[in-house]
Amino acid sequence: MRSQRILSVAVVALMMGVLLIAALPALAHEEVQVGPYTLEIGWLDEPPLAGIKNAVFLSIVNEETGEPVEGISALKVAISAGNRERELLMRPLGEDTPGQFAGDFIPTRRGVYEVKLTGKIEDTDVDVTREIEEVEDAASIQFPEPLPDALAANRAVEEAKAAASNAQTLAIVGIVVGAIGVLLGAFGLLRRK
Repeated sequence: MRSQRILSVAVVALMMGVLLIAALPALAHEEVQVGPYTLEIGWLDEPPLAGIKNAVFLSIVNEETGEPVEGISALKVAISAGNRERELLMRPLGEDTPGQFAGDFIPTRRGVYEVKLTGKIEDTDVDVTREIEEVEDAASIQFPEPLPDALAANRAVEEAKAAASNAQTLAIVGIVVGAIGVLLGAFGLLRRK
């Protein structure tokens, strides 16, 4: 009986360990080797949430010298989601973190985003595309009530604008028809006399 209990606890612990290890790569930054450089790519803040300001994180180290690379003016960094792409303005994270950069933006929808690096790091050509951790819905951390989905709110606003435009058109038609009715009524009264 005791050995069954120990075996059950061991199996549960093993399963938990496997689940934790499987989840780690999704949260970790990905390392890519480009020539003598190791690039670390990911989100600045994890987990990434739709509608919350975040940034693409990039770290570059020259493995031959062990030194961080601080000049990336010839490197283009772009973020893409679906068929849309935007070039990011990369900024150094600070004096205390040489070789680390961030490109700020607000991910506006859930899903997988890709980071594309093209150009040069010093004399080395770069052409790398990597998916980064999936953007999640921010409702899971909102309190006391989740905010409405921004896309749904935009759709509702557009529908309300269309309905208001239709109502305005109907009101104008109603005013014109009413004015014609008043004129015909006045004409009829004048003819009677």
